[in-house]
This record gives sequence, structure tokens and C-alpha cells, in this order.
Amino acid sequence: MKINIILFFLIMTVNVGMAQTKETDSLKLLITDLKKNPSFEKDTTYIKTLSELGFRLLYVNPDSTSLLADQTIALSREINYSKGMVDGLKNRGAVINIQGNYMQALEVFEEAFQLTEKNSYPKGAAEVFQNKGMVYFNLGKYPEALDNFYAALKIREEIADSKGIASSTNGIGTIYYMQGKYSEALEFYLLALTIAEKFNFKTGIEAFAANIGEVMIQLNRNEEALEYLLKSEEVTALTGNKETMSFIQLLLGTAYLQQGNYEESIKSFKLCNQLAEEIKSQEYLGRSYLGLARVHLAEGNTESALMYGQQLVNLATQVKYNELLRDGNELLSKIHETRGRDKLSLFHFKLFKQYADSINNQETERQAANLAAAYEYEKRELILKAERDQKELEFQEKTNRQRWIIFSIIAALISTVIIALVIYRSRQKEKSTNQLLHFKNEEILLQKHGLEEALANLKSTQAQLIQSEKMASLGELTAGIAHEIQNPLNFVNNFSEVSSEMIGEIEEERSKSQEARDETLVGEILGDIKQNLEKITHHGKRADAIVKGMLEHSRAGKGEKAPTDINALADEYLRLSYHGLRAKDKSFTADFKTDFDPKLPKVNVVASDMGRVLLNLINNAFYACAERSRSAVNEESKKGEEGYSPKVLVRSRQENGKVLISVQDNGNGIPQKILDKIFQPFFTTKPTGQGTGLGLSLSYDIVKAHGGELKVETKEGEGSVFQILLPITHF
Repeated sequence: MKINIILFFLIMTVNVGMAQTKETDSLKLLITDLKKNPSFEKDTTYIKTLSELGFRLLYVNPDSTSLLADQTIALSREINYSKGMVDGLKNRGAVINIQGNYMQALEVFEEAFQLTEKNSYPKGAAEVFQNKGMVYFNLGKYPEALDNFYAALKIREEIADSKGIASSTNGIGTIYYMQGKYSEALEFYLLALTIAEKFNFKTGIEAFAANIGEVMIQLNRNEEALEYLLKSEEVTALTGNKETMSFIQLLLGTAYLQQGNYEESIKSFKLCNQLAEEIKSQEYLGRSYLGLARVHLAEGNTESALMYGQQLVNLATQVKYNELLRDGNELLSKIHETRGRDKLSLFHFKLFKQYADSINNQETERQAANLAAAYEYEKRELILKAERDQKELEFQEKTNRQRWIIFSIIAALISTVIIALVIYRSRQKEKSTNQLLHFKNEEILLQKHGLEEALANLKSTQAQLIQSEKMASLGELTAGIAHEIQNPLNFVNNFSEVSSEMIGEIEEERSKSQEARDETLVGEILGDIKQNLEKITHHGKRADAIVKGMLEHSRAGKGEKAPTDINALADEYLRLSYHGLRAKDKSFTADFKTDFDPKLPKVNVVASDMGRVLLNLINNAFYACAERSRSAVNEESKKGEEGYSPKVLVRSRQENGKVLISVQDNGNGIPQKILDKIFQPFFTTKPTGQGTGLGLSLSYDIVKAHGGELKVETKEGEGSVFQILLPITHF
């Protein structure tokens, strides 16, 4: 049902309610009092009051609103009061919108918006967006209307304008309703109602609840429709808004009719009929006749249905309301068909088709007119834009020419000065050259000696730092290896200790007499000892395999390349790195995973060198996670929340004839300002004493020596990904 929906669409813009007349009278009295002041025309309070009065009269007396808007704009321009100009333009545009000059209204609103941008007036900007949304709604351009309502909503949320938020939210819901997207419309109507209830905005509550009821009727959820419509009816009884009450009674009558509750449906439609007489609304009166006729037809009372149907057609003919004439004749056709009067049924059916086609044609013409108007508006905008671009281009060219002339003059002057200075300095140097030559030679010798000594110190320091980096890597690797070997050794020690105790039990049992001895128990203990020995052998082999693996890497570290399983190498160093970090910091935990390509070919590398690269990158990843984890714990402890979970992912892939190994973390990431320095020697972001600044530099050199690339992708606050690209060698 699309009855006076525009009323509820504008509920926050127009603020329809019982107090409308009282507020208008109060504003008029205030204007009269303000005029008693000598310079009232320059008083911003007077200008604001004029604008507010025009706003209140918009749908009551648009001509007065237009005159007040012109006064507001003129007075605001005289004292350079930008907010007053915005409000005046907004009211002028609203009047033009009501008159149906949509393109002109958009131009006025655009002028108002430019003023809000220039003078930082967010409240005014939100109101302009809201009004532009109304224009696009009238044009039937719902996507553009939605864009403007969302823009208004965003600003109103930023400035905490509760009523404005409710208005924009309800407007978005109405657009979805008009598009037939009832679920989306319901979502926004419910949100608007929640906001209105928070600050007890009764006019909003009655409107938003009625809108929800209307959507529920469309979704055939009649019980819920009645719940919200009755809530709206209760609030409207307090506000005394008879027009809103008429609308609610129409919806209640429809809901009861769909529910089959004909008695309550008739009551609601009759109450709507009574209210329509009081407020002199021909539309609501006709709609009530239509509802009553439909109820009586549904309950089989064709005589009453015919009476109300004929009253509807007579009224619609009198006021020339084609939509009601269409619906009335369709209903009369059904009534006469039910009563067996085929000729009358056919007569009214033809009239129904005639009015339906007329309405469709009018809608088509309206859409065509809107499209034509939109085309002219967009064409004019394009022409204006082209003219602005041309002027800007000409201005830029002129400016560039002037700059070039000035630059040429300055360059010539600077060149002349430089040449003069060079000549002067050359002559001065020529005079003193012979005197200083001896001293310069001695100074050069001293500088050479100093540089040689500094170079020797630098090489010594560099060697020490490189050794320190190697020892740091070795320490982390050793900690990981120790942890890996400790696990099987713990099993060996535990099973050995248990087996010793079991042997003691056997000896104790066998010391007993033949009769008291339990051979079954002895057999079970021996079986357990056998199993323990098998476990000891198994875990001994595990420790042996770890040691052998490290020996293989040690032998490979002589600098000889060999085909290497990158997946196995990366997996081993991932575990060693994690356990090494855990050995130093028991409080740190992280979720580390691998995503290896099982079909990855072996790569010809120096395993120990490539292992050092992987270990360094993985160590850095865990370090970044640990740093962010510590900062996250501090922040979350203040808020009483938990959120951050450290994660490291090592991945391998084959891409474009190369092997890709990536180490990804969700740490703090690398700031963009230092990203181009991280591969430089001696550059580190770690605290003093925790890093030498050579890890990534050495890794970069090792990868380059293998004919590969080392790259990094990072996003500050989200993490980093280091990628190693190695060429595939066919053996």
C-alpha cells in the first residue's frame, strides 16, 4: 500500500505533529519581538528564526516559505552569514522540489552544499544531502537517492545528531520499500524506531512503527503488523496527529482484512472514514470506502460492498483521482460479477482498464520527462565542466610561461654570480697556492694515515659484528636443537627409570617361595619391560636422526651446493626457531603453520647457508609477533579484552619456473619510511644489544649468491611477508 508514504518519509525533515501550529505561532511572535531591535536585520537570531519559520510553512504554505527563503538569503549575504545562506538556499530548493522543478532544485542544493564545504558546516551539509535524496526520490532515481541518504547518515553519525540519524535511516528504508526490497526496508525501519525510542521522539515513533506495520503487511506477517500498528496508534493518540491516525487505521483495516477479522477491519476503516471527514482529506475518505467495500465483498455482503464501491467511484470522479477510479472500477467489476450482472461487470472492467492504461501512460511520460530533464542537467554539467577545465588549462599554461621566464632570469643571475665568485676565488687561491702547498701535502699524508687506521678498525668491527650475528644465530639454533633432542632423551630416561623399577619388582617376586611366587605377574612385568625397551630404542633413533640431520647440514656447510628438499629444510628450521625462542621466553606462544607444495622439486643450494636465511627470516617473524603480542596484552589489559593471536605461516610454491618460499607473520609490520633500509648492513629496528643489523643483509647476499631474489611485502599494523625466489636447476 503506497498511501501518503511521503508523509512518513519526511517525518524528520518536516517534523509533522500536533504542535506544528503552536510552533509556527511562536516563531511569528518571536520575529515580531526581534523587529523591535534597531538593527534586527543584522541579528543572526532574527535570520535563523526567519529560516525556521519558512521551514515550518514548507508544506502548509510553500509560497510563504519561498518569500522567507529569499529574505534569509539576502540578509545573510549582507552580513556574510554563511549558515544563514545555506539554510535559505535549502528552503528555496525544497519549495522548487515541491513544485516539480527537480533539476533546478538540484542546482540550488548544489550551491548550498558548496557553501557548507567552504565554511565547514556539517549539519547543513547533511540536510542538503537529505533534501537531494528527496529530489532523486521524486525523480524515481532510487540509487542516487540512496547515495544521498547514506551521505547524510554518515555526517549525522559523526556529529551525533540523533534525530537526523533517525531521519536518514528511515529515508533509506523508504527507498528500499519503494523498490520492493521489503526485508531491507524492514531492517532500516526497525533501526529508525530503536533510535526514536531512545530519546522518546513520539512523532518519529508513531511514523516508524506505522512504516514497519506496512512492510509487515506486504510480507503477510499480519500478527506482527498489528503489533506495530497498535503501538503506533497508541502513540498517535497522545500526539493527536489525525492525518497519521487516518493512515494507521487504513493499515489496521488492511491487516485485519488479510487476517480474516472482518469485524475489526470494518471498525478501522470506519474510523479512518470519520477522521478523513474531520481533516477534509478526499484521499483518505476514498481509501476508507475502498477498504469497506473490500471487507463486505470478502464476507459476502455484496449489497454493502456495492454501496461503498459506488461512493468511492463518485468521490474519485469528483476529485479526478485516477488511481482511486482505477481501483474503484476494478472492485465494482468484481462485485457485479459476483451478483451475476455480467454487462455491468464488463462495463466497469473496461473503465478499470482505461484508467489503468492512463496511469501507466502518465507514469511513462513522467519517467520520460525525468530522463529528459536529467539528460539536460547532465549535458549542462558537462559543458560547464569543459569550460572550467579549458579556463584552468589556459591559466595553467599562462602561469607556466611566467614561471619559466622568471626561472630563466633567476638562473641567468645566479650563473653570473657563480661565475664571478669562481673567478674571484680562483685568483685568491692562485695567490696562496704556493704558500699552502707544503702544508697541504703534510695534511694529506696525515689524513691518509688516519683513514688507513679507521679502515682497519672498521674491518675489525665488521668482523666482530658478523661473528656476533653468527653466534646469535648459532645460539638460537642450538636452543632449538637442544629442545628437539631433549624430547626423545626425556622418553629414554623415563622408560629406563620405569624399567629399572620393574626389574626390582621381578627380583622381589622371584625371592619368594615357589608356592607364593606369581609367575603371571612376572610375565606381565617382563612384557612391559620389553615394550619400554622398544620405546627407548624408538626415541634413541629419533635423537640419532636429529644429530645425523645436523651433521648433514654441517657437512653441507662447506660451501658445496647440493640438491636440497626445501620443504624439509624450512619445516626443520621453523621448529628449531620456535623452540629456540621458547627457550629464551617461556611466556611466548604462537600458532605456526606450513603450507608446502608436495610436488616442489629439489633446489641446488648450500643447505647450511639457505638454512641460515630461513632461520633468520623465521626468527624475525616470531620476534615481530612477540613484540605485537606484548603491546596487545598491555592494551587489552586496560580494556579487559582479548583479541590478538600471534601467527606465522611458512609456504612454498612453484611459480614461473622458480621456487617461492614465503615467511608470513601478523606482527606490527614494517613502517614505510624505513622499508628501503632493512637490507642495508648494520641497520636494525631492535633495541640496542638485541640485534646487529646484519641478519637481513647477510640473508640478502646469500640469496643473491644463489641467483635468487629476496623481497618483502608489508602493511603497517597487520604484518609482513618475506619471499625467497630461487631458480630451479634440472639435474
